[in-house]
Amino acid sequence: MGKLSKTVRLSIAVILMFAVIFVVGCEQANTLNTEYGTIFGTRGADSLNGTKYFSELFEAQGATVKRSTVIDPKLDRYDTVVWFPDSTTVPSAKAVQGLSEWLGSGYDRTLIFVAGGNNATEDYLRVAIDKVPVEQKEEYLRRISEEMIENKPAGSNAMQAFISNGSSGCDWYELTKKRIGKKKFVSGKLLEDGESFPGMELDFSYEIRPRQKWNPEVLLQAGDEAFVYKLSPPVARDNQNELILVSQGSILLNYSLIDEDKQALASALVNRCDTSQGVLFLESGSEGIAVRESAISNHSNWSWIAQPPLCYIVPHVLLLGVLFCFVYFPIFGRPKRVKPRNISTFRNHINATAELLSRSNQPNRAVNSIRDYQRAVSSDANRKKAD
Repeated sequence: MGKLSKTVRLSIAVILMFAVIFVVGCEQANTLNTEYGTIFGTRGADSLNGTKYFSELFEAQGATVKRSTVIDPKLDRYDTVVWFPDSTTVPSAKAVQGLSEWLGSGYDRTLIFVAGGNNATEDYLRVAIDKVPVEQKEEYLRRISEEMIENKPAGSNAMQAFISNGSSGCDWYELTKKRIGKKKFVSGKLLEDGESFPGMELDFSYEIRPRQKWNPEVLLQAGDEAFVYKLSPPVARDNQNELILVSQGSILLNYSLIDEDKQALASALVNRCDTSQGVLFLESGSEGIAVRESAISNHSNWSWIAQPPLCYIVPHVLLLGVLFCFVYFPIFGRPKRVKPRNISTFRNHINATAELLSRSNQPNRAVNSIRDYQRAVSSDANRKKAD
């Protein structure tokens, strides 16, 4: 079989690479995206527990929405900060202090803090289980059970350990092990003209109690359980700053905002904020959020590669580059210079003649040819002597 041309080899390599990408992509597409508190990119838009649609309510008011993964002096550029921490524990003392200082240093500032521990995954699974094939129902039931365990009293195991250690709160609020359960009839001062939602039911995994020094005021409640509070800074100032504490944040997530009533609640919350200087969404993982006193990042200049979507694109581009090099640059290193052979010497002529005579299988003919050559040489020599 002949060798494949470079073009054919490159085409095969590219096809194989895209086949791998397609298989991996299909595998990921079949996985339910439940990442919590993300806003931009496919993670925020596709996740049940993302905040992309909530941010679009701010954009509909003409606000510029940005994202950050750190608390630093850059917060002073914004009037409103929104944080959905991806953790069932309370925020760190440094994070609370940093945001409290930001809140107290400006005017008409609003911090919306959505306590972790409630998501929309279980609600989605309970709706979807009636629409999936029979062979998938067992998997959905397993996922529902996992969500129920995660949302048991005091939330996850991390929260259980947190409360049992005696550190059950922060400067803004405290947690309790009490599970509230489901409550109906949402109403409160946040809604205009005494509007209410009698049919809306919310499930509370645990109880949050605001610190009294922050002068809590109930803005929304479900039945007799408050879940949205307005907290005012302990030091009285005429700056109209406020901390909005939301203990049941699932109503603000992507999946929940499909419901028009929950859209109305989210819109009422957005309308309360001053967005003239922009809105900043904070994102944090289970380890909490970084706090820096300087706006200059200490991270590597190449840290942007690790951020989505580049962290998915760059490896495939590098793989394609390696395949390209194997196809078009098969020689590694500098080629060795070889001195060309001289094939016009008399010795090569004699060897070639001998090889030809040996292949004839007529030894007498070869001997006679040599004798004829010798006689001819001798005759020439004798003639020269006679002359």
